[in-house]
Amino acid sequence: MTIQLIIILKVKFIMASFKLKFRPSVTQGQEGTLYFQVIHRRVVKMIYTDFHIRQDEWNDTTSFIRITGTPERQAFLQLTASKVQWNTKQLTAIITDKETARVEYSTEDIVSAYKRLPPCQTWFGFIRDMAAKKEKTGRQGTAKTYRDALNSFIRFRQGEDMAPDALDKETIAQYEAWLRSCGLKRNSSSCYLRSLRTLYRKAVEMGLTTDKGIFRHVFTGFAKTAKRAIPLESVRTIRLLPLPCHSPLAFARDMFILSIYLQGMAFVDLAYLRKSDIRNGVLQYNRKKTRQSLSIGWEPSMQAIVEEYAHLTVGSPYLLPIITRTDGTERRQYEKAEHNINRNLKKIGRMAGLCIPLTTYVARHTWASTMRDMGYDLSIVSTGLGHENLKTTQIYLSSIDTMAVTKANKKMIDKILK
Repeated sequence: MTIQLIIILKVKFIMASFKLKFRPSVTQGQEGTLYFQVIHRRVVKMIYTDFHIRQDEWNDTTSFIRITGTPERQAFLQLTASKVQWNTKQLTAIITDKETARVEYSTEDIVSAYKRLPPCQTWFGFIRDMAAKKEKTGRQGTAKTYRDALNSFIRFRQGEDMAPDALDKETIAQYEAWLRSCGLKRNSSSCYLRSLRTLYRKAVEMGLTTDKGIFRHVFTGFAKTAKRAIPLESVRTIRLLPLPCHSPLAFARDMFILSIYLQGMAFVDLAYLRKSDIRNGVLQYNRKKTRQSLSIGWEPSMQAIVEEYAHLTVGSPYLLPIITRTDGTERRQYEKAEHNINRNLKKIGRMAGLCIPLTTYVARHTWASTMRDMGYDLSIVSTGLGHENLKTTQIYLSSIDTMAVTKANKKMIDKILK
């Protein structure tokens, strides 16, 4: 009885098959159309695609696209081939699912299921969409990171787009080698690769590709870098430099010092500080990068720097004259200001006799390193502040005793002012 049942099932469930075909245009010189021929139980159905190629671009022997012509045409054909391969996998998955379900189905069912599929998205287009979504939710920093990674990958590909499913470990390995050939250091290269890995995982979640472990053999970690912190003696030297009052140099110096006073605050957070963030002697704000809520005791030394530029923030909700207009260009204003300040900080660094380039990021490292050197526990200092492992830093920050940090920070400021 069991054997008979198995034989019946084998007869009943016959796997459907399909093949990619090319239909030339009836008009001389016009592109023809690619289509899938689906066969099941001797019933044939056609699925016409939106892909069009010329007669000489079709290979009858391999039943696939021939990559030929000018570089521009080759790029177009390669992208078309990537999309066709993606559609082929989707069609295979549809048939496999129906076979696995062990129910009767027809060629019409296959065609209907195929037509309900979303169109194949390109890798470049997918990243642009992800960046736009981040921007809509107020994550401008993440959106910029995605776009920077995209622009880098576009240069590597020389503008040649591809389907997400066409990404493979060879392409990613070549991209890493290209980044290094462009002079990027290991951490800079890793930053681009981590962004693309995050986007690739999102594409996998959305069913645009399967996880093939293509980032397994490239470096996506954090390499140790040269020390960026400077000693307190250098901070004191910078603070006491005789710079022209209210000059771009003086402003850059004051923002650097204020960043140290504010527990190594990142420049983006400094730029977005609002006057309303200070209440009852405490500055409370949310980090732009991690959304972590932080509290800092407000000291007279901080207030003195803010008052120095108060005449430039009259009528503005922002505490500092970094963002001066609330017209939708806040991000651009902050980036331009950071660029100008870093340029002036390098000049200040040379004036102070430093052997490393002075940037806003040095302030962040300096605060962390100084607090550590003063003997404070890592749960208070949280050395690195997200530089090595953001998740670990968030755990540290969430357990910090705010009053202990305030006392420790005040001692450090007193050392600078001494």
